[in-house]
Amino acid sequence: MQSIIKIWTYILDRVVLFSLNPPLRLIAAMGLLFLGTGLFLLKGTWTPLDLSALVTPATEHQDPVDPEVVEFQKGLPEQAAIEGSKILHQCDRPFSVAYLAREYYSYSALFSREQIEEAMIRENPQAFKGKHCRPGSTVAIPEPLLRPIKNQPLGWEKERPVRAIYLRGDNTTPRRLLRELQHIKESGANAIVFDVKDILGVVNYSSNVQEVEEYRRHAPPIRDLSKVIRFLHDNNIYVIARMALFQDQNLSEVRPDLAIKDRNSPDGVLKVKGQNLWVDPGRDEVQAYNLKIFQELLIKGVDEVQFDYVRYPAEGDLSGVYFHNVKDAHDKTQNLKRFLAAAFTISRGTGVHIAIDVFGIVAWGEEVDIRTTGQRLNELSVFVDIMSPMLYPSHFSRGYAGFENPADEPYHFYKEGVERVLQLSPPGTVVRPWLQAFAWRVTNYNEDYIIQQIRGNHSGGGTGWMMWNAGNSYDMVYRAIRNSPNLVHSDQLEEEKAPSL
Repeated sequence: MQSIIKIWTYILDRVVLFSLNPPLRLIAAMGLLFLGTGLFLLKGTWTPLDLSALVTPATEHQDPVDPEVVEFQKGLPEQAAIEGSKILHQCDRPFSVAYLAREYYSYSALFSREQIEEAMIRENPQAFKGKHCRPGSTVAIPEPLLRPIKNQPLGWEKERPVRAIYLRGDNTTPRRLLRELQHIKESGANAIVFDVKDILGVVNYSSNVQEVEEYRRHAPPIRDLSKVIRFLHDNNIYVIARMALFQDQNLSEVRPDLAIKDRNSPDGVLKVKGQNLWVDPGRDEVQAYNLKIFQELLIKGVDEVQFDYVRYPAEGDLSGVYFHNVKDAHDKTQNLKRFLAAAFTISRGTGVHIAIDVFGIVAWGEEVDIRTTGQRLNELSVFVDIMSPMLYPSHFSRGYAGFENPADEPYHFYKEGVERVLQLSPPGTVVRPWLQAFAWRVTNYNEDYIIQQIRGNHSGGGTGWMMWNAGNSYDMVYRAIRNSPNLVHSDQLEEEKAPSL
């Protein structure tokens, strides 16, 4: 009770009573005292507060210390010194400019190492002899960063048409992005999808998730994810982080206890083409691992996280497999929904959208594929903002839907496929499909092939699109959309019959 009296006396003295005249002070004091005592009785327990923490002595003025800044600056080379807003490197030996650009990459606002090298020599002419700094000289780091970069999503509504190309993680480098950005702007695209976690299980950036670095067997190709996001945002490019979930070769090999089990396999683990490729979607630890990475991406400030391989395996000999927490095909869908529901809940209020990639064939309601993968679209779509079906015409078998070669029918498969996914999704769900930017099985792959996919998507009700080429070669795409600006930028097109290719 003494603790209660002390606390409420402090509140009365410092916050309320000093502004009241004496009669009102007594009334207010009694009211607040009864209120505080009542709260104590309702609570049932009381943890005394250290009142000294509420008052800072006037003689002890200290600037607040941001632990993130302290941790960030710990990564500076030992020869670094901070003077005001500058970062200085003391050259106790002849460091190469390439070495300095690499070591200070995350401490300069310039995007590429080549830009840092050029600026370093230009701004420190007396410090360099050729490509090396002179011993005893001091080099000022160009456009220094003293704090870690904090990004926020661009804030685009999910209904805004996104026109994206896909890049592998190893191609998400400053040099490639600078080149790609020019093509994107010239062609009218406005977004990039890149792998933050690929099907090998490689997390392509340095992560603060303990398990990621503990299980890591490949060096991350993206040196500084925050700088990549900021560079793209500065150029008004929408950032989509693609994250492969349950096909994860790295995790299945490092943690075989999390892999899918197979009675027919010598080591009891499912093999696809002789390799461990899959972890079990129903295992809590597998879901938790991916959710930690997802949460980190939310903090990084991407605009959208796109989950791929949100499914059970459909490849290989599955006759002996058994899945955790699965008694029938319905349980597969339930396990996928459990993950998506958690991600959806975590992401609300962050401004980051959630998308999932799904097999194109499941849009046609092929029950055998739905039961195998667990991708029952009408149930999964409840927990996402954007559905991204992979409607590549070349992936439909010959004779499907009465077409001798479905690969040659881009308009049909995108129009009907998008319509079907929309019908299976709740109102307000955006359908943004992957388009085929590769020639496999296509009789005449050309610019018009790209355009017919875009037309079919628009006619079916799709909003925006993403181009997929595994080799990241988009010359054909850029030519096609540069030559059809009205088509590319139109949000709505009247349905029309597709001309023959």
